[in-house]
Amino acid sequence: MAVVRLALPPEPPEVAWGVEGLFPRGYVSLVFAHQGQGKTRLVSFLAVQAARPEGRGLFAKRRVAHGRVVILDADDPGGLGYSLWVNRFLRAYPDADRGLIDLRAVEGGLTPEDLTALEAEFKEDSPAFVILDAFSSAFLGVDVIKPHQVHAPMRALTALAQALGTTLILLDHVGKLLPGQSVAQKGALGSVVKLASPRAAFALERVPPKEVEGRDVVKLTCVKQSYAPLPPPIGLELAWLEEEEGCYFKPFPLPEGETLEERAEAAILRLLGEAGEEGLPRKELLAGVVARANVSERTALAALGNLRRRGTVEVVELGGRGSPKAYRLSGTPHRVVPVARNGENALLDATDFVQRGLHKMGEDGGETLQEGAYFVQSDGEGTSQDEDPGKAAEEGKGGALWP
Repeated sequence: MAVVRLALPPEPPEVAWGVEGLFPRGYVSLVFAHQGQGKTRLVSFLAVQAARPEGRGLFAKRRVAHGRVVILDADDPGGLGYSLWVNRFLRAYPDADRGLIDLRAVEGGLTPEDLTALEAEFKEDSPAFVILDAFSSAFLGVDVIKPHQVHAPMRALTALAQALGTTLILLDHVGKLLPGQSVAQKGALGSVVKLASPRAAFALERVPPKEVEGRDVVKLTCVKQSYAPLPPPIGLELAWLEEEEGCYFKPFPLPEGETLEERAEAAILRLLGEAGEEGLPRKELLAGVVARANVSERTALAALGNLRRRGTVEVVELGGRGSPKAYRLSGTPHRVVPVARNGENALLDATDFVQRGLHKMGEDGGETLQEGAYFVQSDGEGTSQDEDPGKAAEEGKGGALWP
């Protein structure tokens, strides 16, 4: 029988953490970002912190469990990125034990048998962390759009983490963003099933240098946390030692108050409120937003797209040559699906993520679906929904072998 009775403890059980309040032990945690946003740097830094003496490792002022770290690099068979960044961080922390960082290449993808072999190897000496970089490279032939294909490897990774009692961190990519959409709102590439098994999930993106005085800062936004309160977004600045021989991440206070897009949205609402029912022509509205909010036209367009998707602003055909358009505050708001902002969690409700519908891209960047509804979607950029998994698996030993 598949149903097993569990004993309900009289008190809440204590949660074991790989990183206190962020990455739980015995489960999968997901970190997703666009390429080049700092995934390799971030987990390399975490690996070095785990290799420091017991109680010394810190990640964003949170304690890191001490122990061995196994990095499974499926993106780069040579492991060059990890070799560079781990060594750079080691120079900043001479008390870290290099021998605790175990870097391995994944060639040709992972099969169920590979994970079984890893479990058998690690069983007697479980690592504190296992880092897999990245899902799409590790599970070749798995169509990330199709939930039943994604579920099998995610379930296998969860079983591995639980069997070893390790903190398993899975890195993943992100599809193309809609105008005005953040990485946290978009989610990991492909099916929302990727967020079902992990007990914690994080979006990683670089903060525009102009917003942080030219510094190299990344923002880690928690979009799912099953066993602790959802933490606020975490800012980390990459700082270099003298002569750039080594580096480290240090906490960085993220800019408070409105973002540029939020400032532009506020300006749009004020301008359209002043204009009344007649609204404003597109060109005049954008010029007003740029002047009033001190933002670029691109940011103004993104903000306008945000307001249209939420049904706050509507388009009015003015008539005449060229079919000019005006924008005004919507008198009858469209049906909308809420979009997360400033650390809110849109990923907890799977209805926020739907497959592609009938849509067209408007000139303001807003995407209109049937009945005027707007949705956050998770697409399969780079993976055809009609692709034959068997054919894709011919290029590697992965995907097609997953049930």
